[in-house]
Amino acid sequence: MSNNKYFINTTKVIILIITLLGNASLYAQNTSTNNRWGKNAHISKTSLTLDGVKPIASWIWDSGPENPQNYYLLVRKTFNLDKVPLNAIAFISAYAYADVYINGKLFERCPMNCDPEYQCYDKFDIAGYLQKGANCITAVVQNFGVGLHSQMNARGGFFLQAKLNFPGRSVNLLSDSSWKVTHAKAWNTQTAFRDTNARLIGFIEEFDARLWPKNWQSAMFNDAAWENAKIIGVPPVAPWNQLTVIERPRLSRSMIKPVRQWKSGNKMVYDFGVEIVGYPRFTINSRKEGIKFEIGTGERLDTNRAPLLRVSSDHSEKYTTIKGVQSWRPYTWSGFRYFSIETNTNIDIQSVTAEFACYNYEMQSSFACSDAQLNKFWEIGRHTMRINSIDTYEDPWREHTQYIAGDSRYMQIFGNYAFGKSSRLLSAYNIISGAQSQRWRSDGAVRSRYPTDYFLQPGSSAYLADYQLEWMLMMYEYFLYYGNDELIEQLYPNLKKAMDYYKPFLDTKTGLLANLPGWIVLDWPSTYPIEQKSMITGTNCLYYGALNAAANIANDFGHDPQQAEQWKKEAAELKNNINKRLWSEKDQAYLDSYGGTRVAQQSQVYALEYGLADDSRKKGMIELIKKSGKASEQSFAYRVLKVMLSEGNEQWAMDYMRKNWGAQTRLASFNGAWQEGWDLPWGSTSHAWSSGPTALLTEKLLGIEPAGYGWKTFIVKPTVSDLTWAKGKVSTVSGDISASWKKTAGNHFFLKLSVPKGTKGRVYLPTSKQQSITINGKPPAKKSTYQMYAAGNNWYVITISAGTYQFECEINHAI
Repeated sequence: MSNNKYFINTTKVIILIITLLGNASLYAQNTSTNNRWGKNAHISKTSLTLDGVKPIASWIWDSGPENPQNYYLLVRKTFNLDKVPLNAIAFISAYAYADVYINGKLFERCPMNCDPEYQCYDKFDIAGYLQKGANCITAVVQNFGVGLHSQMNARGGFFLQAKLNFPGRSVNLLSDSSWKVTHAKAWNTQTAFRDTNARLIGFIEEFDARLWPKNWQSAMFNDAAWENAKIIGVPPVAPWNQLTVIERPRLSRSMIKPVRQWKSGNKMVYDFGVEIVGYPRFTINSRKEGIKFEIGTGERLDTNRAPLLRVSSDHSEKYTTIKGVQSWRPYTWSGFRYFSIETNTNIDIQSVTAEFACYNYEMQSSFACSDAQLNKFWEIGRHTMRINSIDTYEDPWREHTQYIAGDSRYMQIFGNYAFGKSSRLLSAYNIISGAQSQRWRSDGAVRSRYPTDYFLQPGSSAYLADYQLEWMLMMYEYFLYYGNDELIEQLYPNLKKAMDYYKPFLDTKTGLLANLPGWIVLDWPSTYPIEQKSMITGTNCLYYGALNAAANIANDFGHDPQQAEQWKKEAAELKNNINKRLWSEKDQAYLDSYGGTRVAQQSQVYALEYGLADDSRKKGMIELIKKSGKASEQSFAYRVLKVMLSEGNEQWAMDYMRKNWGAQTRLASFNGAWQEGWDLPWGSTSHAWSSGPTALLTEKLLGIEPAGYGWKTFIVKPTVSDLTWAKGKVSTVSGDISASWKKTAGNHFFLKLSVPKGTKGRVYLPTSKQQSITINGKPPAKKSTYQMYAAGNNWYVITISAGTYQFECEINHAI
């Protein structure tokens, strides 16, 4: 099947991905904000104001039920302007979502997915969409009316508050009873859930174009038959009791065309070449009205080369025609590669396109090296990150769910290297959501899937004890990548409460965490299981890491040195207990669990990653990791390779990456994005937690890693292995860090490095021959301003301040 003419090769996939990446700046805002968050990005403190602006607009709805199920509401407001304003700062919100249009053009899908108790209000400057004369703002508001896997149940509503500023005056534009509303009867409210088990995504769409009001988004439309909006109240008003303002870049949107098409039974199938996220769109000419047909999207094809529309969740829709030419796209976005339309003799399909829509990252970080395959891996990972980033980090195909840590901890790391500081907002929002989830539990447990109020039973993905530990580690790593942040600082009480959650689970006999409730993930348990008895090595290693991370946060940001010392003491005791209770002398490795017999690869990785093993134990652990080969799922393999690269096993790690990620690119199911697992027949073919190479290639091969908060200090420690050169850049909150290295005949090594103002770099040169080192063409003087010392027999370390440098040395060992 991999040779089927309907599958394109990896090179063409990369070309398509790079084309999509090139469209990332479409629809970006022009206003500038604090660039440490990336352009046009910031999160306000949750309060009773709109980031200091008094709310004066009202939440509005229609006169029907407050919380109707599977309901769409049309909202519109017309107004006249004698000139275009200098700016027009608007706060827009809805529950659950609104596609907002200004003068007939889609402006944005608002707001970010949130808990209504901490309702998000998107802040935008809408002046560029306004015009002199008649103007019209419209919105299609969706209300689920039930709790979903990725959505809390709350009543429907819409909100807009804008201040239009002109020279010498300003005008308010407010949602109130003068707005017009009507039920969007074109959507059938009685359709089924896409997934009846976990209520993934929402409802199947059935749209009847005959019931759609023609030209309703025009200022000239006659809305006299529509009712005036019913006022719910000025916020804060239940259920939207607290206000969080989100300033974010508008989604990157671009229209793409399929690369091929074919007939399968009674369906036309369209292949977009790679996995994308967004909305399929068709234009047809129907010779009759009332013709009903099915459309749908899929990541995979069935045996008849038609998209698999109903795997895990149902991605089909129904459309009923008017007579003549018409275009439509579903309201629900999805991840997909394939799109199908049922054919009919009375319908001519004129065109099919897709609106690619994802978070508008800044594309300022880069990587390239002498291995073209690794360069492809880096680009595939960045593309996968983009299609898993909408308004939050989330799976685009099956779940639409933001996981707190777990998935998002990987995505914070990978986003840091793929996009730099412009990934900050999504990481901050994820950590903040983790703190907000604690309103549901008095014991401090962090909800792992949020926001949601459905599918919360024991053993589900709502509370994952290891993900809560990952949340604490993610918070510490956030400070490393983005520096001091008062929004994250203020979560310190939540962190303390989350840490306290684990104390009752410490076994008095062994001093280990025992009998943690719920589902323990660690690595994906159904494919590469870890022996899980009551006291698990992986969770205890994570707890050790979390104690140290919490101690650093308490000391540096929580202004709580006494608590920091307590956590450090508890970490030291836990380390001793892990090494005493979980080490197997017979196996020269850590057991998976206390009282167990298995010594899995993952347990050794956890112990190495968090510094629990002394040097005398590492040899046997590393040999076990090598012997095990591919013994973890694709996401966890990032941690496997990071440990092996850190411990000097560069070539093994490089061979593993090429072999196993390379094998996935040759699967028939490969869609240009990394899959949820190595070869899961049921899993998503677009899961960003599998994008490990995008981080590792910059982090370890180019060798750039933060050493202090906000990259104020950083390390450059290249991994050469069998490469001859590598280059790249990380866009950080402290400035761009650029590096390039090459090795030449005669074992000469050259490194160029740009160090931003206000930072210091610690450079590791792969030599033990101090006399071979030159800096900017000259040997360092004996009384040099550079701090230089030997690190073992393999490296010389030089500390440098801001500037541009060229280093040269002679390699005298295998690196």
